[in-house]
Amino acid sequence: MLPPVLEVYVVWHPDDAEGAQIADTLLEHFRGTPYSGLVGGAVEVYTRSAPWGPGSDAPRPLPCQVALPHDLPAARVTAVLPVVGVRLARAVEDLQSGWRTYLTEIRAAVDAAPEIVGVFPIRLPGTVDGVLVDVLGDLQELDPESVDDPAVLCREVSQAVAQIVNDPFGDRLTVFISHTKRHSIAEGPDYVDEIVDLVRSTIGGTHLRPYLDAADVLPGSDWDQELRASASSCALLAIRTDLYAGREWCQKEFLTAKRHGMPVVTLNAVRDRDERGSFLMDHVPTVRYDDRDDDSRRSSVEAALNLLVDGALRRAIWNAQGEELRLGGIDWAPPYAPEPATAIRWLLENSAQVTEDDPILVMHPDPPLGPDESDVIGQLFEVAGAAARVDVVTPRTYASRGGGTL
Repeated sequence: MLPPVLEVYVVWHPDDAEGAQIADTLLEHFRGTPYSGLVGGAVEVYTRSAPWGPGSDAPRPLPCQVALPHDLPAARVTAVLPVVGVRLARAVEDLQSGWRTYLTEIRAAVDAAPEIVGVFPIRLPGTVDGVLVDVLGDLQELDPESVDDPAVLCREVSQAVAQIVNDPFGDRLTVFISHTKRHSIAEGPDYVDEIVDLVRSTIGGTHLRPYLDAADVLPGSDWDQELRASASSCALLAIRTDLYAGREWCQKEFLTAKRHGMPVVTLNAVRDRDERGSFLMDHVPTVRYDDRDDDSRRSSVEAALNLLVDGALRRAIWNAQGEELRLGGIDWAPPYAPEPATAIRWLLENSAQVTEDDPILVMHPDPPLGPDESDVIGQLFEVAGAAARVDVVTPRTYASRGGGTL
C-alpha cells in the first residue's frame, strides 16, 4: 500500500434518497475495471450521510476538515460530491442543524487548498438555492444529466477529478480527434466527415474540449510540430476507418500519444476492411462504432469518450504514484503495459542503465501481459543486453510473489 492519491466523498442528506443511488454508482465505477489495476489504495470512495455525533445531524467530518488520527497520511487529492437535494437545502436553512457548518467548512477547505481539494455539487431536480448559494458559492456543478444517467455521472466525476490531480491536462481535458481525410469506395465521400462531426458535436455537449487539426492548427504555424505537441499532451480518440491505419500522419499521432503515455481509445468504424493494419495501433481499448441509427452512433461515441476520460484519470493517478514507486525500487513505471513501441524508446533513453549489472524492475498497472507478450518484451531487452535482469510485473503479480507491499 502506498499513500492514497485520490479519495472521493459522496455527501448527501439521509432524506434525499437519490444520494444513496449516486454513491452506489460511483462506488461500483471506481472499483471497476478502469481502476482495478492500480496499486492498492490509490483511489477510494467513501460516503457521508448519517449523523456522526450526539447533538448534531451532520455526518462524520472529512479529512479536509479534521486531520486523520495516528498521523495517517491524507490523500493527495480529495474530491467531495455534495448531492444538493431539497432536504439538504432545508437543513442548511435550519439554524438548529449542523449541515450549514459542515458544508461551510468543506467550502473553506477548497478555498484554502484548491490544488488538493475539489468540491463538485450534484444538483437534484427541484432544489431551490436559498442559503446554499452563500455556502457553496460559485462551485462548478456537474451536468444535470448526472442524476439520471450513470454514464454521464461517472464521466463528469472522472473528468472533474482529473483536473486537480497533478497532470498536464489543464482545466479541461482536450480530446485529440485523430482521423484520415480519405475514404474508401465502400465508405463513400461523407462517411468519415459524418463521424468526425458527430464526435465533435458529442464532445460539445460535455465539459471536454475537442482538438481537430483542420480547425485548431493556426495558419502559418509549424504543422508537424503543432500536431506532435498536441498528440503528446491530449487524450487521443482514433477514428479508425478503412484507410486510417495506413496513413502516415495517423501513425505519427498514434505513436506520439502512446510514447508519451497519453490515454488512447480507438473508435473502430471500419466499414469494409482494414487492408493495411499497423502494429503501432494495437494494445489500446477499442469501441465498435454501431452504425445502425443515430442513437446507436451517438452511444458508440459516448462510450469511447467515457473510456478516454477514465483512461486520463487512471493515468494521472498512476503517474502521481511514480515517485513512491521509484523509491520502492521500480526502474520504469509506464502508465500502460509496455509494448515494443514504448519499450524501445525507454531502452534508448536509459541505455546506460541497461548496460549495468543491476536488475531492472518494470511495473505497469494490471492486467498482466500474456505469456507471448512477455516473451516479446523479454526479447527486446535481450537484444539490448538485459534480458536476464529484467522483470516485468504488475502491482498484484509483484505482491503475490512476496516482492513487496505495493
